[in-house]
Amino acid sequence: MRGFAQPSTDINISNTRSYTPFILAAYYGHTHTLKVLLNLGAEGCAVDNKGSNAFMGAAFKGHKHIIQWLLENTSCNVNHQNYAGQTALMMASLFGRENIVKLLLGHGAKPDLQDKQGNTSIKLAQAQGLSHIVDMIKFHFQ
Repeated sequence: MRGFAQPSTDINISNTRSYTPFILAAYYGHTHTLKVLLNLGAEGCAVDNKGSNAFMGAAFKGHKHIIQWLLENTSCNVNHQNYAGQTALMMASLFGRENIVKLLLGHGAKPDLQDKQGNTSIKLAQAQGLSHIVDMIKFHFQ
């Protein structure tokens, strides 16, 4: 476009911890920033050096609105596993994020996937004493 300078930096650049701006925006719950970044060409399914994507950080932090936005606006696999085999559902289960567990299960998250340690979402919730999460997953999985 005439009169406007083109951005000289890579929108998918990562910091020293391998987090892209998109991953950081999801982690910190900034929906508007995610929209802007995606419109500028950010990779919505980018992963960090552990293989984790924006879903995982948002699930860890408990940002249901971000999970919902990612489901509606990216083509990322809801069952994406990082290099340790963990999924967003596992993160949500481990930290008792009931509303995110429901949302992910409703969008096809598979509770029987195992991480490299052999843990499933149910095993992780059980280890934390989160029986309500265990019951929710079992009920949905039947």
